[in-house]
Amino acid sequence: MEDRLRSIIVPVDEEGFCKSFTTDQMDYVDTDNDDNIELNPFAFFRRFGFLVVSNVLTTDDCDKTISEIFDIIESKTPFKRNDTSTWDNFPNDGSSIPQYGSPSKPPIFSKQFLLNRTNPNVFKVFSKLLKNEDLLTNHDRCCFFRPTLMNKSFSTRDNVHLDMNPFNWMGDGEKQRQELDALTYARVGEFIVENNQPSKADGLQLQAVLNLENNHVEDGGYVAVPGFHHEFVEYFRAKKPEYESPSLNFDKKEMVFKLAKRIAMRKGSMVIWNQQIPHGSFGNKSYKPRFAQFIKMFPTFTVSKKRAQHRSKTLNAILNDNFNGEFPFTKLSVQLLGLNDYNIKTID
Repeated sequence: MEDRLRSIIVPVDEEGFCKSFTTDQMDYVDTDNDDNIELNPFAFFRRFGFLVVSNVLTTDDCDKTISEIFDIIESKTPFKRNDTSTWDNFPNDGSSIPQYGSPSKPPIFSKQFLLNRTNPNVFKVFSKLLKNEDLLTNHDRCCFFRPTLMNKSFSTRDNVHLDMNPFNWMGDGEKQRQELDALTYARVGEFIVENNQPSKADGLQLQAVLNLENNHVEDGGYVAVPGFHHEFVEYFRAKKPEYESPSLNFDKKEMVFKLAKRIAMRKGSMVIWNQQIPHGSFGNKSYKPRFAQFIKMFPTFTVSKKRAQHRSKTLNAILNDNFNGEFPFTKLSVQLLGLNDYNIKTID
């Protein structure tokens, strides 16, 4: 099976950033026989299994998100955002995942993170690729890769993985439905758990990263194995099944890991990919940091009524505690947050 895998060249522009599309181009009238990857974002997505969309977030959105990332770190350590001599103070108390640059292990529910999750541009990209506007947004983490040319101890762990069990994905989806229906969201970590239970039965599932600063190859960050979704089923049919783990990590010696490509992006871009694509991150090798927010949207039909009630109840309580009625809800954000039953006043 390994001999079916091949290195695929990803188009880049003159500055080394991955070819990207605009949100307006997501209105492109697609047909299955239109394979023009220069003009058609859907053709690009079909071929490579991922897509970069530019200017999804504004510069102000990005800067506010970065500020909230710094707020998290400064709340836990003597770290000071404007004093790089303090940047060796990264949270390491069990509430973070330092080997992957994540300052918060639990999902983040700060204002700009929530605004990004309910951003109309983000929604447009997800809804166009999924061909569905009845979506919910997830609640996930972020990352901050410190510049390793400043200090080698800032290094993160290179990784390529799948946020799913591929053998379960190829089944009828019953195991995943049981796992998801058991969630009560009594622990906020269950918002992370829900990310890793896609199934073929639910159709296309997408994940994304919001890129918050210009991110060149040497700055470290997102990697993907282009085109792997075309080989996914045959590849795993040839492997010994293992049904228990909710994710799969590839070893550096495996061909899949070796075929991962760094996807450089401009500030405000979003990379979105088919969840069947092995992805991950390679470490920083520059004097510039990397900042990113992780996000996913999924169709509401994949969520049972009971689970939706548990989920919305927990989320409504979190938002009341964090914002005391002051969060600027829109009709779209109420929908994406799954709070339609709470009679929330919107600003639109």
